[in-house]
Amino acid sequence: MLSAELPQPIPSLLSSVSGTVLDVGPGSGTQLYTMRLAKTTTIYGAEPEIALHDQLRKNTITNGLEGKYKILACGAEKETLVPALAKAGLLQEGVGNGLFDYIVCLRVFCGVTNVQETVDGLYKLLKPGGTLIVAEHVKNPWPEKGGWIVPWALQKVYKVLGWSFWIGGCNIDRDTKRILLNAPGSSDGWQKVHLLIPEPWNSIPYLLGYLVKKT
Repeated sequence: MLSAELPQPIPSLLSSVSGTVLDVGPGSGTQLYTMRLAKTTTIYGAEPEIALHDQLRKNTITNGLEGKYKILACGAEKETLVPALAKAGLLQEGVGNGLFDYIVCLRVFCGVTNVQETVDGLYKLLKPGGTLIVAEHVKNPWPEKGGWIVPWALQKVYKVLGWSFWIGGCNIDRDTKRILLNAPGSSDGWQKVHLLIPEPWNSIPYLLGYLVKKT
């Protein structure tokens, strides 16, 4: 599951976003077709790879998002994201009650250095009632219910063989679900949580779903 194709139910979730959206790590924008008909006012694409910006811009035009999609030269980490948001004029009155109705993170948290700090920062940027949509490579859940020992072991082998080095810093064995749930600092910071690992038999499984910030 390393292709550019988005696993379900992510495309349907992305088509339902609305309001002001932060699209973290959009790359060249191959997923923008999912937001073509979404009822958004503005989408901010936080993409640190400047070399991808031209193609990302072309894809905004192809998908009818020109003028609505604003490209930011930054990543998910607060060190680059916060200054970029400030430059875009979004932090004039501080974060306050959040800035975004939706935050989209597709294959983001497996590549950042400090995951918990990054997730915490994004949580603060969500408006109360706002939704965080995720599709992330995570550790195989074995020995927990649903996990499989063979793909769990293969995941360990891939890590030893230098998976992160060869695949652009991707860490495939992070407990991202726990990190996401810890973002508010307590278990009641999320109003609704819908997260699943649809292929627990996979050695490189995805965590898919969404979390709604408590109002």
